Amino acid sequence: MNDRSGCMIIVLILLLLSNIVGFYLFIDSNSRYTVAVAENTEKIDFLNSNIENLKEKIANIRIAAPVSTNTSSPENIATFTHFANSEFRPDDAVSGGIITQAISSFSGNLNSLVRSEATTSMIDSACNDTLAARNLMEPERYEPKLAKKWETSEDGLTYTIHLKKGITWHPYVDPVTGEKVPAKEVTADDFIFFWETINNQEIPCDPIRTYFKLVDRIEKIDTYSFKIIWKEPYALSKGFSLTLSPLPRHYYRPDPSWTDSEFAAQMITSKRNQFIIGCGPYYLDSWKKGESLTLKRYENYYGPKPYIKEVRYKVMPEPNIQLVELKKGGIDLMGLTPEQWMKETGSSDFKVVTPDIATAIQDSFDWNKKKIAGKTPKDYKIEKFQYISAAVPWFYMAYNQEMPLFQDRNVRRALTMLTDRKRIMKDVRYNFGKIIAGPFVGSSPYIDPEVKPIPYTPDKALKLLKKSGWDDTDGDGLLDKDLNGDGKRTPFKFSLMISNSGSTARQMGAIIQSDLKNAGIQLDLSPIEWSAFVDKLNNKSFDSCILGWTGVLDPDPYQVWHSSQADLKQSSNFISFRNKEADKLIEQARTSIDPEKRKKLLRKFYRLIHDEQPYTFLFSDVSLRAQNKKYYNNLVYKLGMDDNLIWIPRDLQ
Repeated sequence: MNDRSGCMIIVLILLLLSNIVGFYLFIDSNSRYTVAVAENTEKIDFLNSNIENLKEKIANIRIAAPVSTNTSSPENIATFTHFANSEFRPDDAVSGGIITQAISSFSGNLNSLVRSEATTSMIDSACNDTLAARNLMEPERYEPKLAKKWETSEDGLTYTIHLKKGITWHPYVDPVTGEKVPAKEVTADDFIFFWETINNQEIPCDPIRTYFKLVDRIEKIDTYSFKIIWKEPYALSKGFSLTLSPLPRHYYRPDPSWTDSEFAAQMITSKRNQFIIGCGPYYLDSWKKGESLTLKRYENYYGPKPYIKEVRYKVMPEPNIQLVELKKGGIDLMGLTPEQWMKETGSSDFKVVTPDIATAIQDSFDWNKKKIAGKTPKDYKIEKFQYISAAVPWFYMAYNQEMPLFQDRNVRRALTMLTDRKRIMKDVRYNFGKIIAGPFVGSSPYIDPEVKPIPYTPDKALKLLKKSGWDDTDGDGLLDKDLNGDGKRTPFKFSLMISNSGSTARQMGAIIQSDLKNAGIQLDLSPIEWSAFVDKLNNKSFDSCILGWTGVLDPDPYQVWHSSQADLKQSSNFISFRNKEADKLIEQARTSIDPEKRKKLLRKFYRLIHDEQPYTFLFSDVSLRAQNKKYYNNLVYKLGMDDNLIWIPRDLQ
């Protein structure tokens, strides 16, 4: 601990003691003048809250104290004097209050290793921590969370991690045995257990396992130190090493006598998957399937605690219902559809904080300053934010290439030519977003600037289909072809699987359906509940679907596009895309640590995917958010918005 931090602690302790003394003097005074008790209740509460907040500040300073002050460390040794993103914590913030937000679905499975869905990942992120995190405004920089420091070998193949001491897993009641299990310390063994688990081939965690394919082993040094050793150079080894999360052996594998097969069966089917034990800032308090989840702040959290003490999620599949609840105060936060932003939130109850995406970061900071100073209007209830984060979500229409219909590149390209994306952007998206040409979006350096989105050209599409043997030979209005070489003509028709939550996918599907009908293609829309949607993807039992990916700052296309992933049941390559040239480019880019060489390889891969059109690439997204005005520090960062940094003034809690 440095001298400055020590002085700050002493000052805060003195302030705390002075408040306590003042508090007891106040109580003594009231014992003699009891008539004033009722009038001074608010003052007592205020002093109590000050004591609580001072205690938290002392704890946070202690936690954020430097673990090393070695300023002469070589470049491959990272030491820190703060907790990740602590510079964005406001000095005048107070703890307390609740935030309630809407989620569209929740399957009930909270094991993120075996259940890949948005809600599960969101809850896992709130309840768990990683070794380090990207800085919100400088995403290329990693800062410590679970790790106090790390060292990188000169060849870049070995990361030596040193954990902070005293970090604990949340205590819990075992869902299987009913046993009360106390908090246990997080150690290197929990990272070893993560490694053992993802390498158990009977556990269906192929998407995660893929990212660690180039790791040779994770090796324990002592209780609080371990090594991550890579087999060969990997362009993204730093990111995957430093964003590693531990896995609690005492929760998932409490019986050491289990064989690996017995353990795998438990990981897939156990009631423990209906709960989550983490080491992060929140713990799961309760949930009701199809209704709600409640998280509460973990008061023994090792890092600076979030200000909000309770986070509630309400399951509301329909955006329109969410908006009704937001307006009447049933929820505090939701993501808006473009139609809601443009048509349903224009009343005086709503205030646009970020009117221009290009200046959203600065606008949000300026607004927050005015809000703290009391210079914002009083006659509104809800704030609206639009912004683009560094990791831009993007959407697509995917074609299952297990089906003979979609194995012809000309057919896939023709389907893109028959999709009027400008109309979708105008009529459904209200021009929020951007039509895209390939699998990298935003300001990614891996986009080939010479590759443009395929335009809406029905005439060219029909010529391309005719070239591939599609024609209306029986005059029924549908194109047909001898697909299987048996002399039987197969009509050109297929189904489009969409989520039944919300109207955006249905609106897009209706436009695509109309465009294809005009070209002699029958498209049947198939709305489906989300958990069933995921099951169909995993089993490859679908024709086509509309989905989205969250873009990443530094992509590795292996999981989504490499042929080795095409036959895996729970793969992100659920369309079974196979291309030898794509495989070669992906493999070369993975192991290239030369930034320029990697950029050339990924741009070539981008062009190849654009030419093959395994997806009809639709658009990159814009985040549209509405939130009750009682929350402060609602800031847009380069990585988006962070709810762990918002707070509520005492009188609004």
